[in-house]
Amino acid sequence: MIKFIHHHWRRRWERFYHRNRWHLILDIALIVVIIILGISIISLHFYKPNLPWQFWTMSGSTSEIDLNNPPLEITVINPDLTIKSSEGAILKINLKNKGASPMSNIKIKPVIGDQVAQLEELEKIDQTENFKIINQQIIIDRLAAAEEKELSVRLRFSVLDNSQRKIPVQAQVEYLVGRQVIKKTSDLPELQLASELMVRALAYYNSPQGDQLGIGPIPPIVGIPTKYWLFWELSSQGDFQDLVMTAKLPAGVELNGSRSLLAGDFKYNPDSRQLIWTVKEIASQSDSYRLGFEVQLIPTLEQVGKVLPLVTNIKYYAQDALDGQEISGGLKDVDTNLEQDRINKGQGKVIE
Repeated sequence: MIKFIHHHWRRRWERFYHRNRWHLILDIALIVVIIILGISIISLHFYKPNLPWQFWTMSGSTSEIDLNNPPLEITVINPDLTIKSSEGAILKINLKNKGASPMSNIKIKPVIGDQVAQLEELEKIDQTENFKIINQQIIIDRLAAAEEKELSVRLRFSVLDNSQRKIPVQAQVEYLVGRQVIKKTSDLPELQLASELMVRALAYYNSPQGDQLGIGPIPPIVGIPTKYWLFWELSSQGDFQDLVMTAKLPAGVELNGSRSLLAGDFKYNPDSRQLIWTVKEIASQSDSYRLGFEVQLIPTLEQVGKVLPLVTNIKYYAQDALDGQEISGGLKDVDTNLEQDRINKGQGKVIE
């Protein structure tokens, strides 16, 4: 081997190097470059830095991924997941790439329990966040190794089973690491569906259909009676029981005998001037809970130029039929301005 190298060296020296030293310089430079490249390739093979192209995978040696412990970690960071169906659910999601390689083409599809509710819309909350929503899927182009990302989305859904208050949520996840496609379904925290009791107190002189219900002058005139119809209405998301709704008639307003009662019992105490409506049971999403009654107002001279209350101090409370929790609230006073009356709205000031 030594003789071969010596012979090869003498031949190149006589043919090239002796005549022109640039041949020698060029060969030495090429040998140095080859040595440097060899050392670099060996270093990259053992170190494996996080480069997007990862050229060592081309040789067929890929890093093995544990599918039981995939590199993408998804965590819901909401402190409270009790939500109202009318508002939808806002999920604050944290994504973390636990692997040593970047991942790309990340798709996350929220799936809610199909027996309980149905997903209607997936909405982006913060338009500045760097992701897209396509076909009810969250799309993220890339997540570098050890990178974390937080995003917020709103899930709007329709409830299918009103007897269920817990809605299971999963995330169907798909992403690319190197050339490997990883798919996994992850369980997310359950959504707790809050019970909602909607109570309204309305006053009309003309009904929404235009029929005249009241009698007397509009706007009200001093010394002349004007009759109005008041309606109390209930609707709910979830079942309730033992509802009590109360209010008081102010001075100058009297309860007439006419009334319409679709559910429950209605009582009036003339000494305390208190109205009481009780309903034993309220079924979810039913619109059959309504009370209507007629009141009469006779304005006095001192009330000229004023909008007068027809009922005041409206309060209600009921019990959640599922967990026994008490729901209570109050409504603003109903007055002669008739805010829901399309024909007579705003004509509540007393005139002479």
